[in-house]
Amino acid sequence: MTYDEASGMPWPDVLNRYQTLTDRDSMARAIATLQARGEWNADRSLKPEDYPPLTAAEHLELIALGEVMARHYRHPSQVHLAVVAGAAWAQIAAATGGDPDQARQAYREWAEGQHRLRADFPGGTIGLDDEQHAAAIKAAGEPPAAAAEAEDTRRLNAIRELLSRFNWESDDRQYALEAIDRIADGGQP
Repeated sequence: MTYDEASGMPWPDVLNRYQTLTDRDSMARAIATLQARGEWNADRSLKPEDYPPLTAAEHLELIALGEVMARHYRHPSQVHLAVVAGAAWAQIAAATGGDPDQARQAYREWAEGQHRLRADFPGGTIGLDDEQHAAAIKAAGEPPAAAAEAEDTRRLNAIRELLSRFNWESDDRQYALEAIDRIADGGQP
């Protein structure tokens, strides 16, 4: 089974099939472990033949079903619901295992996509309308200072380049300091 096939299943079927496969897999592994240790008692009410190990196809199905479940539960709309309910970005980041800037950026991207979705289907109710979009972007706050960080990195690399070419024995140190100041101020050496 592929992800696409699993994602087309009704949600209760995804949950039930995943549970069925994981239960059988757990039982088959437990029986095999007890048999390998010599601790399996044949007079048990359980029959090993009722719990065959999963086939390769069933393991792939379990992966596909698990991915459907993961995408459902970690869907950005869940973050939106948390934002609307008043969750702080640090709390959302802790819940997602990321950092607040990553959570905000992912939420901004989701909100932009939802706003485009509403624009693509005017008069509909899917996606975010202008007011909802504006509220979502406001809730996300200002974008991370990625551009400023990139500029700082550029300046630092330019200073490193200047210093790597600098000959401390014969070059004018004052000239090097002035060039470093120009780079630090955003200019060129």
